[in-house]
Amino acid sequence: EPISLFRAFNRMIQELERRQDELVESRKMAAIGTLTSGIAHELNNPLNNILLTAEAMKEELAKLNQGELAEMAEDILSESERASEIVRDLLDFARSERPSLEEINVGELLQQTLRLVSNQAAVANIEVEVRIEEGIPSIYGERRSLQQVFLNLFVNAIQAMPNGGNLTVRAHKVPGTRDVAVVVSDTGVGIPSEYLSRIFDPFFTTKEVGRGTGLGLTVAYGIVEKHGGKIEVESQVGRGTTFTVVLPHQIGVGG
Repeated sequence: EPISLFRAFNRMIQELERRQDELVESRKMAAIGTLTSGIAHELNNPLNNILLTAEAMKEELAKLNQGELAEMAEDILSESERASEIVRDLLDFARSERPSLEEINVGELLQQTLRLVSNQAAVANIEVEVRIEEGIPSIYGERRSLQQVFLNLFVNAIQAMPNGGNLTVRAHKVPGTRDVAVVVSDTGVGIPSEYLSRIFDPFFTTKEVGRGTGLGLTVAYGIVEKHGGKIEVESQVGRGTTFTVVLPHQIGVGG
């Protein structure tokens, strides 16, 4: 009897882990859907610039000197690289493969993730400020899972500022440890104090119907916890919200 109970318990744990992985993946797909429109606009800018420059080169070819031709070719190359980087960032995020631990440069991960929402921020008239402390330690974790955490926080911040505002992203070493803290602050509508204790609960959302499932922060909480870290929130209605994510240098090795 105890053995069969133990086996049933093990099966239940395995099923819960499988369901959690499925939930993380489904939230990632939902995030990709949210990003698609912004990415399309983001790609449109460099592609339009390439088209206009190429047309100008074709029409004025006989009149252009070597210096002007070289400058226009450099513009085309630069815009092509920009478009390629946008596509590469999205493909990196969308790729489904077995999660694996790797060394992660937190500053690079944050910059890469911010590029995915840069058009959304620009359209919403949001100023983005990034402050990465020099010499912060790398962390070991699942890159795409952590990117999903920060993407969720960035999108939430943007949606909380429909009339524009400031999004500040800071990363620094936690004094006396090798932990890294990432602080995401907005100047948006804020969250009422009575909701703060429930903000990470499944299906809880302060957004209008149809604007969120209430699972994004739940998934983010689970990912951070799985990495041996913690995520906290502070907010004031009418002044904004700050999320702080603290991640250990190595999973299970805080401090």
